[in-house]
Amino acid sequence: MEGLLKVLGFVFFIFVGYFLKRTHILKEDTVHALSGLLLYVTLPCLILVCLNGLHIEASYFWLIGLGLATNFFMIGIAYLITRKHPENRLFDMLNLSGFNVGTFVMPFLQTFVTPTGFLSICLFDIGNSIMCTGTTYAIASGTGTGLTLVKTILKRMFSSGPICSYFVMLILAFVGYTFPATVVDWAKIGANANAFLAMILLGQSIRFVMPREQLKELLRLLVIRLAGSLVMSLAMYYLLPFPYEIRKILALVAWAPVPVVGLIFCIKAKCKPSMAANLNSLSVACSVVIVSTLLTIL
Repeated sequence: MEGLLKVLGFVFFIFVGYFLKRTHILKEDTVHALSGLLLYVTLPCLILVCLNGLHIEASYFWLIGLGLATNFFMIGIAYLITRKHPENRLFDMLNLSGFNVGTFVMPFLQTFVTPTGFLSICLFDIGNSIMCTGTTYAIASGTGTGLTLVKTILKRMFSSGPICSYFVMLILAFVGYTFPATVVDWAKIGANANAFLAMILLGQSIRFVMPREQLKELLRLLVIRLAGSLVMSLAMYYLLPFPYEIRKILALVAWAPVPVVGLIFCIKAKCKPSMAANLNSLSVACSVVIVSTLLTIL
């Protein structure tokens, strides 16, 4: 019952965010301010609090590879479904792969997981971010190879607040450094605001008005994404050689919505950006329902 009440609290604040947008209390450009606070203040605070002083088992680093593998799985599906329509390949690869971990998974799961469980999310997201920040775009567009691609990926990764926080905390864990209690207490102030900000931001990002001519294609892509998520979720829950808690968390991560960076690359490539924005909204709405349901039964 306690878990259900927490989930309902998250859903309530998502609707609050949507209501504030619809009533113009929060303007469109508020999204940029909220996402900046989330990615560069509250989420790094949460990462510090959860990973401070944590011992890391070497076997967990396989989760970075899992983050890569799951992206390649969805890229492969996108390739297969566009064999007869290669003109759709760039859009499908960008918008069927990747996981929104920072602004969806972490806020949703932060009150349900142990520090070790949180670590598994961080390690998975490192592999996921390598793909989302440029590798998938390079594969899909056929541009950017060698040193140029590496520079692009590193630049995007290390301009990300969460990614920088992951690496800092992992390095400190290796050398055995632990932040003093005072610093952790300060960080908890920001960490405690993370879930609230994320739910408001999710509510701000949801759109229900979509052109009718896009709807059929959007639903087709959404079904493919959800089918892929189902396969990955079941595989990670039943097949991975990790403790139950880690397998459960990864099964939930598989249902994360597509990352916003796919939309950014669609804008860059002038590849149906409005459809990408609408697909992102549908993906968020479905993920909220599915992850909320799974949290109450797993």
